[in-house]
Amino acid sequence: MLKRFTGNHDKSLRGAGNLDIVVDASVILSAYLPDENMPFAQKLLKDYALGRINLYGPRLLLLELLNACLVAEKRGRVNAQLINKLMEEIIGLQINWVEVEAQIKEVFAISKRFNLTAYDACYVVAAQMKGCILVTRDQKLYNAVKNSLSFVIALENIMDPEIRTAKR
Repeated sequence: MLKRFTGNHDKSLRGAGNLDIVVDASVILSAYLPDENMPFAQKLLKDYALGRINLYGPRLLLLELLNACLVAEKRGRVNAQLINKLMEEIIGLQINWVEVEAQIKEVFAISKRFNLTAYDACYVVAAQMKGCILVTRDQKLYNAVKNSLSFVIALENIMDPEIRTAKR
């Protein structure tokens, strides 16, 4: 069953006092894929749908989500009908985009420093640009940076009140 997140996703609901969060594909997929069923991810997207938080990501997020959905279908995790609904839902989220392309040198530097893919480094740079936290369920990404970049938070830790109210 596809988990729908209520709300009109009207960006005018987003307030200046709301917490800004960069999310990666692992977080969004954790909320939607039936075999993942991650309440923390679902709560994050519900808070976004209700205008309580602002979600951001680099534009490559959509491509990563598309690819992950295609792989999930190939592996039999979801059927074609569900994958089509899932893509409609993801597109309907209207995530706010952070233009990291102009910061390609910083993406490269982060990739090299932490031995990350350029894709993962884009999320780190997006959070740096926004001055906010990056929430991820990607253990490789989190483990690579957790001792150096305190603004990168593991999904399971996002409900910690200190983290939810912290700014980078």
